[in-house]
Amino acid sequence: ALVDIPLFWALLCLMFGILVLITHTCPLNSGTVLPMIICITGYGVSLVLLVYLIAFKFHRGRSNRYLWSLIFILVS
Repeated sequence: ALVDIPLFWALLCLMFGILVLITHTCPLNSGTVLPMIICITGYGVSLVLLVYLIAFKFHRGRSNRYLWSLIFILVS
């Protein structure tokens, strides 16, 4: 978790920076900041927990590892 959460925030900041560079406007208004922060935080926490749940499920063997990777990508 010490690596996954900062990596998530770094990627999130990079995506936001690219969005600002492409559109040349900042999409943050006074009414959209709080819902965006809540959604991003909830998505990040749920994504990290999903990764750990899948890793815990397949910590011993290699059974259906690729199928769960595909499902994880589609869910994300």
